[in-house]
Amino acid sequence: MLKGALKLGRDALRYLAFRPSDFRGVYENFAQAEAAAPKRKNVGYNHKDLADEYKTKSNFRLSSSDYPVLFYLQRILREQFTVLDFGGNVGVHYLRYRKYLNLQEVRWIVCDVPEITKAARETCAGISNIEFVNDVDEVKVSRLDILLASDSIQYIDAELPGFLLQKLVSKGVQPEHILMDQLPLYHGERFVTLQNGGLVCYPQHVFNHEQFIKTIEGFSYELIDIWTDNVDSCVVPFHPEKSLSNYKGLYFLKKPL
Repeated sequence: MLKGALKLGRDALRYLAFRPSDFRGVYENFAQAEAAAPKRKNVGYNHKDLADEYKTKSNFRLSSSDYPVLFYLQRILREQFTVLDFGGNVGVHYLRYRKYLNLQEVRWIVCDVPEITKAARETCAGISNIEFVNDVDEVKVSRLDILLASDSIQYIDAELPGFLLQKLVSKGVQPEHILMDQLPLYHGERFVTLQNGGLVCYPQHVFNHEQFIKTIEGFSYELIDIWTDNVDSCVVPFHPEKSLSNYKGLYFLKKPL
């Protein structure tokens, strides 16, 4: 009983404090989570103050969660490849990886929200082979070699995790390789929670592990590798059955025709 009381007290403190990087609530969709956000905070990524913070405070050194993606990029990346970096912020992945990879002949396309890409163009001014778009529909390529989605898919208001691939397939540019990391996957039903991102709050999907993988495989992909990201976690107060102690990374390869 004492342990239960202590756990309840810790959850109550975490819920009420709702500090940066904390989570709160279990919701059916983004609208519900947004309605529950503190009134003093903006919701979502498309805000100038957040973009300015990314521009001035982004860390372009590798963290431990970057190494699995770097490992695979070193093996699959070739000159003249095109990379779509979905949710690539102010170009952080390009700026981190260019020390370890030859990116000069790679076309690197970052897709993010307007305020972020505006700051990104200033951050990456003078780099000729990186470009920024605000929607996948703006991507003008005849071939897409790598889709990189790092810490991004879960923040998009879409019912199905395959929405991005569906868009690309409809454009006729289905990527050969898919690298996704910092993904909240667990073995329960998909839900939405609210994350305190510091200056803003944002809803986040937590996906069902099996369903997520099955959805991507349904576009004719083979799961090559899955790894554990022990940097990120998602603790939802009062919902231990929906809390994650770690996130996942995935590498998919398109099956040959």
